[in-house]
Amino acid sequence: MNNRNYNTDTEIRSINSRLIISEPAYQRVLDYNRVKRIVTYFNQNLVNPIKISNRDGKYYVFDGQHTLAALKLRNNNHDLMVECKIYYGLTQQEEARLFAEQNGLSRTVESNARMKALFVAGDVEIIELHTLVTSLGIKLDFTKGNASNKIVAAKSVYDIFKKSTPSEFVQILKIIKESWGGEADSFRREILNGVAVFYLTNKSDINIKRAVTQFSKVSPNVIIREGKAYSDGGNKRFARQLVKVYNKNLSSGRLPDII
Repeated sequence: MNNRNYNTDTEIRSINSRLIISEPAYQRVLDYNRVKRIVTYFNQNLVNPIKISNRDGKYYVFDGQHTLAALKLRNNNHDLMVECKIYYGLTQQEEARLFAEQNGLSRTVESNARMKALFVAGDVEIIELHTLVTSLGIKLDFTKGNASNKIVAAKSVYDIFKKSTPSEFVQILKIIKESWGGEADSFRREILNGVAVFYLTNKSDINIKRAVTQFSKVSPNVIIREGKAYSDGGNKRFARQLVKVYNKNLSSGRLPDII
């Protein structure tokens, strides 16, 4: 994703906080623990202007909503005048992309929030990723909260998408869904990455039907726990455990250990 120059006018001026709106389409959910930390270590000299988009006569915050909440908390939760950098002429999609670019480049931000913003912004890769995932009946809405047939580990599934062809990516997710029936724990990052390494390493030799049958006999949590028992780290340890499950009681057509 590259930075873009937006044809928009900006100005710095103070706005009453009651007029500032958080855009739920791309903003992350407000983290009150983070707000409290900002208040605890508050330093007025380090407060940057809140970045606002003036769209359709309304003021939408796209960078600084936690700072805004902290300023209000310090003011006994009463509205106050806050310094803002106001952008004029942005669309909602451009706001979302600016949110993703600025938060992604300036500091570490929870990946789901950044990807949600890129989805709203119409990012081609994220749209394709979302289309492939949802075509399998799997939910990818870039929110937290485990549930059946839902991927929470957005960064992991994106990384797999980037290193796979579309058909390989779909096959990896199909193995997971068919093996564990969409169980929430089967979409944990360890299983996603483990199955990806398992499949991409051995794809020409794998009997998919056998893989699904064998994997379905073992809980995802067991695979994760036993994979973590290997001394070396990384995703290969979970793939190694999957190979062990696949090869059990198999006399021919065994897969080699993943080194």
